[in-house]
Amino acid sequence: MSVGLVESIRRAVKDDRVTSVANTIARLHEYGILEDRALYPSALSEHYARRLVWRDPGGRFVLVAMTWAPGQMTRLHDHDGLWGAEIVVAGTMRETAYRLVDRDEGDRHRFVRENVRIATKGSTSVICPPHDYHMFGNAGTTPAHTLHVYGGAMAQCNVFAPEFDGWWRPQNIQLQYDA
Repeated sequence: MSVGLVESIRRAVKDDRVTSVANTIARLHEYGILEDRALYPSALSEHYARRLVWRDPGGRFVLVAMTWAPGQMTRLHDHDGLWGAEIVVAGTMRETAYRLVDRDEGDRHRFVRENVRIATKGSTSVICPPHDYHMFGNAGTTPAHTLHVYGGAMAQCNVFAPEFDGWWRPQNIQLQYDA
């Protein structure tokens, strides 16, 4: 892992602005720093690969590399209350953002789809709770690689399964890294 990459992100995190982190990883990408093969998980599996690249010793952020086969995508999910920034290192990704508009007594959620965005190499985006609900996946015909910076170790999140009448049921899942 490049010391310069970690230090640049550490300075952006210190600014306490997720947009600073996104701008930093975009600048690093422009200079080719994110092309390091160490950022690429080694193998595709039945699901997208999720690899820990760096964990800040102070617990302020983690860097996670993901590799996506064509068609692989997440379910609708949140980010466990953490902010995040991501950059497409290679390939084409589709992000569908949702806004939470209601919750019922049974803990079901109702969402409105906000927008769909196609992101290509060098594209960045940010998530900030409570605006952190989305689906994210490979929209291309070749493997895609993304780098994510989260404001802490995202060890769990809620994924949402659609039910009838526009409601979604949350399920808390534990997240793991691929070897």
